[in-house]
Amino acid sequence: MIIPPSPRTPEELFNLCHASARNVVERIFGILKRRFRILYLPPEYDMSVQSRIPTALAALHNFIRHYDPEEIDVYRDPTAEFDLEVLEMAATASVGELGTGPASVAERNDANARRDRIARDMWAQYSTYLETRVVHTP
Repeated sequence: MIIPPSPRTPEELFNLCHASARNVVERIFGILKRRFRILYLPPEYDMSVQSRIPTALAALHNFIRHYDPEEIDVYRDPTAEFDLEVLEMAATASVGELGTGPASVAERNDANARRDRIARDMWAQYSTYLETRVVHTP
């Protein structure tokens, strides 16, 4: 396993974490594309429907893995009880919206400030970790 060099700045730490998160997301899409063929061709649905497809497929994938991890094609127990608490949370969850055009200057400034704040917070947490860890030498 290749261990990347330690980040030297908040920006390097942010970029390292961002790249790691991106790798996870790409692996998730790879799994969904292998399981659900709808992702191979551009859907002929309105954008409001298209934006919900990946989330719905991820939920369906997780549901199948939970209730029928052995076989995706057949749901063996149609009388199994659903987790009502999870269903209630899903029904009341707020859903984001897609933008209707390019981001405004104010939106870009807000996003940049948020990114910089996250990078500073991550750096502070990383620095604290480095200061408190115990290094064992042979």
